[in-house]
Amino acid sequence: MVAIIAAEQQPLVKLELDRRAQGEDEISCTGGEEESCNAESDDGSAINRNNKCHGSSVVQTALNMTKMCMGTGTLALPFAAEKGGLIFNVVGLALIAVWNYYCAHCVLRCWDCLHPRIKRGDLDSDIERSSARQPQDYGTVEDQERLKQLDNRKPPPVGTTSYASVAWYAAGPAGLLVVDLLMLLLMVMLIIAYEVAMISFIDDMPITTGSRKIDIIIPSVIVALLSCSPDVSFLSKFSIIGLLALALSFIVIVWQGLVENGLAGFQSTMNLWPKNLTDASSWFGVVVFGYGIVPFILNFHESMKTPKHIGLAMKMGLILVFFGYIIISSGVRMLFSPSHSFDGDVLQALPTNSWLALIVRLLMTFVVAMTAPLIVVPCGEMVEGKLGIGVGEVRKRIAVRVLLCVSCTGLAEYAPGFVHIVSFIGCFCVSIVGFVLPPLFCIQLTYNTRKESMAKMDFISCCDVGALAIGIISTALTSTMTFGEMRRSQQ
Repeated sequence: MVAIIAAEQQPLVKLELDRRAQGEDEISCTGGEEESCNAESDDGSAINRNNKCHGSSVVQTALNMTKMCMGTGTLALPFAAEKGGLIFNVVGLALIAVWNYYCAHCVLRCWDCLHPRIKRGDLDSDIERSSARQPQDYGTVEDQERLKQLDNRKPPPVGTTSYASVAWYAAGPAGLLVVDLLMLLLMVMLIIAYEVAMISFIDDMPITTGSRKIDIIIPSVIVALLSCSPDVSFLSKFSIIGLLALALSFIVIVWQGLVENGLAGFQSTMNLWPKNLTDASSWFGVVVFGYGIVPFILNFHESMKTPKHIGLAMKMGLILVFFGYIIISSGVRMLFSPSHSFDGDVLQALPTNSWLALIVRLLMTFVVAMTAPLIVVPCGEMVEGKLGIGVGEVRKRIAVRVLLCVSCTGLAEYAPGFVHIVSFIGCFCVSIVGFVLPPLFCIQLTYNTRKESMAKMDFISCCDVGALAIGIISTALTSTMTFGEMRRSQQ
């Protein structure tokens, strides 16, 4: 769901760089504000204690969301526009943005369903946990019993993310396991997608070693070595380079399109709708992959100076992304329509004998190689945790990460093109995490914590059930279609 993806999204995943970058935007508190900074928020949440002085504003949060979405996945947007058609692409981009907005609010409602003291994660004893909520706070005796069962549930394992914590309290260990497996699969496929992207960039360069395997081994070795570093936080500095590289890429692409076709592309005839369900599914996967803010909405929420304004920040961020995606997808596609059809990433529209195109491809290869470790490291840590490998077992941890890099490099050699992998990731992993699980968890947690009137509950529950049904159907259908397309592209 992507920064480059780590520079954006993400994950992801793709989000860690933006979260670190937010530190540069924090406002320090002075003087009399210090006391209010240390005061606990009204809902008792320790997360918001310092938000009055330290945190992102609405505009900063909206821009961070925009940066998250403007990652490597944008290289596949002209391909999505080619598959979807002009009208379908524009209308669909708006609908997917609204869908993300609704499902993100589902996650936030899940968070609100948890008692503030559960959200704090600092309950030191069963007595404190059982006394965190007074019986008179919520509804009937039956509702109070459900709340008691929720409060008495053991806290999730140390290091569990906010989104995974929602899964824990909504569905127990099974919910946490599902989210962990989906995120693990997402990260593995992202690593493979990065490897495939580097192969694609290198294949179109006039200067290579002459062996495709050696060409991909060189950057893969760099990724593996960086992934074994004790601290990869220094790689976060490359987030701005990644964004600049993407900006440079699209500037060069637009310039190339104007040189080749001028403005003739805006007068040419193009398809307005997808030709078949497979093309629509390919479009769906790429767009969902790009928009995927839902799994990270709680990270944005916690980082805000005024978390209650997260809705406004989402609206601003999604609107910016919507217009940016229209320009990148439909705009670039129309510009090249007389001379080029996008069956792969947008860099394939650049000539192979141009020094400027060579610089762009080298820069993108470098940025991907620097960013991939930010996916490998958390993925490796998840595997290490499942295998019971401790922090002090350095050799075993290095072995896991090297094996992960080698495996993904080997799979990338036989994987379909970058755009097909991105499309499948969006249809399957990101769609489940972003469109299926949020309304499902919201239904479960709302049922367990009946805090609202029945009339309002009934209406919201109907909306959640509808969103869940649409999410399941669209995920199952598009995943099946894109998987079939992946197999056909390899033949």
